[in-house]
Amino acid sequence: TSVKKKWRFYREPLIHFFVLGLAVFGLHAILERESEVNVDDPHLVEVSSADIEWMRTLFSKRMGREPTVQDLRGHLHQTIREQILSREAVALGLDEGDIVVRRRLAQKMEFLFNDISELVEPTEDELRAYYNENLQKYAIPAQLTFAQVYFSGENEGQERANQAVEMLINEKVNPQAAVERGDPSILSSGCTDCSEREIKNRYGREFAAGIINMETGSWKGPVKSAYGFHVVYVHNRKEEKLPAFQEITNQIRTDWMTTQRKESTSKVYREIRSRYQVLVEGLPYDFDVKG
Repeated sequence: TSVKKKWRFYREPLIHFFVLGLAVFGLHAILERESEVNVDDPHLVEVSSADIEWMRTLFSKRMGREPTVQDLRGHLHQTIREQILSREAVALGLDEGDIVVRRRLAQKMEFLFNDISELVEPTEDELRAYYNENLQKYAIPAQLTFAQVYFSGENEGQERANQAVEMLINEKVNPQAAVERGDPSILSSGCTDCSEREIKNRYGREFAAGIINMETGSWKGPVKSAYGFHVVYVHNRKEEKLPAFQEITNQIRTDWMTTQRKESTSKVYREIRSRYQVLVEGLPYDFDVKG
């Protein structure tokens, strides 16, 4: 009889409810403890799939297209950087007395980087070395001065442009007045001392390729562009030129200082970044530093 009473005690619903409650309470305590460990770890940065989806949504609304992998990676790098720098800013007390968002704190750290990376004046040898390593950066590209006459239409435009070349040559038409022989256009009738890049921007890649090596002193064409066809008169060409070191010393100094400051800032960030663990969807992530 006593055994039956004992088993009846274990079958009581109230006992089952009590045991189940203890189990739920214990599970909740474990999860809460794990959550607190993650939250309290100042050197753990986590990016969830929801965060990435939010980046994708914001990009699509702002740019009107879906982001590429490279677009998302850039935003991810920026998010990680802001997280890390904002925490460092808080650790340094930069947030005291100022209610600011994460980005503002990160910006404060960026400014601090510039303050601590003040550079000494470069020597002439350092500037000359920088100049020699970046000659193409300082080269003045070839430049053309030309006039153009525009003809619209596909086949018809090409035919009229062909006829115009002979006519302009035979009649020795002044290039400045020749524009009146063509069709109205929003394009400028010519360009003075324009580089190939400037010509591309104004008239298109195809047009620039057609005239960049054109002979000077006579009408040539037709030259095709995205707009139609053109007859072109190249007045003169200035070949690519590399300014002497003495002519651009101030510019070289500015570029050297900018490069050194960027390198110094990157070094400081890498040192700080090395103290942080970053998880993206639960997996380690350090491509923002290595990539």
